[in-house]
Amino acid sequence: MIYVFLGNEINILKDKINKLINKLKISNIIRYDYDDIDIIDILNEINYVDLFNEKKLIIVSNFSFKKLNSKEEELFIKYINNMNDNVLIFKCVDDSLDNRKSLIKLIKEKCEVEDIKTMDYKMLHEYVTKIFKDNGINITYNQVKKILNLTDNNVDITLNEVDKLLMYILPNKNITDDDIDNVVSKSFEKEMFRLSDAVMSRNTGLIFDSYKNIISSGVDPITILDFLSKQFRTLYQVKNLIKNSSEEELSKKLSVNSYVIKKMIDNINNFKEEEIINIMYKLSDIDIDIKVNSLDKNKLLEMFFLSI
Repeated sequence: MIYVFLGNEINILKDKINKLINKLKISNIIRYDYDDIDIIDILNEINYVDLFNEKKLIIVSNFSFKKLNSKEEELFIKYINNMNDNVLIFKCVDDSLDNRKSLIKLIKEKCEVEDIKTMDYKMLHEYVTKIFKDNGINITYNQVKKILNLTDNNVDITLNEVDKLLMYILPNKNITDDDIDNVVSKSFEKEMFRLSDAVMSRNTGLIFDSYKNIISSGVDPITILDFLSKQFRTLYQVKNLIKNSSEEELSKKLSVNSYVIKKMIDNINNFKEEEIINIMYKLSDIDIDIKVNSLDKNKLLEMFFLSI
């Protein structure tokens, strides 16, 4: 069987694939990035019978039907018409499929195709409610609403907090408002993104205002440092890839939520490429000074903020 997933909701895609893996109960999992391989090699692998004749599950990231040439399409069609028991999962970066093509028509006829759309508030509310229901946990409409309000309706943050709640509650079957208050991070993630946005926009006042809020909530400066390093690495990748990729393609390729990609695009002109590289080196040096040289964490971060 072949499964094709389209869309840019990274955590939802991850959840669906994990559920599919658990359902199929295949232990021999092979992962490819389509930037590093072509469809011919993938089809050769899916058709190859190893010594133990073990069933395979191949997951292909960053796949695009648009990159296939006519010969590759013919080979793909031939395989679809003669599929074996192995499983192929394509995480497709295409915005949509060209229904005029014979390959796409066949894919939709004989394979599983799902478009994972960006979720609005209503869809996210229904999705979260279903997660709890599927785990046998009773939750009210207003409790789901409370979770979404605390996470600013951000899909990635919401699903992370839902996972934490599930681990906290199970094997109990009921969830209370106190459970939500005790588990769901009320300000940490939001404040971290607020700090990142202030740094990216070089707003010194907002930087220190946000930094003080995060520190007062008990967050270790090392956590802030790691978060900022990750954000600048993403900014560097976006700056290099944006010319040839859409927001949706970047979101899938970098496995980053589309909202984060949009914020990165808003800020890419605030820094030259060399500046981003220098900042990443600075953050790395700060990390060494803290962990190896035992220098003051707060002072080093404050000096970094003043240098932005």
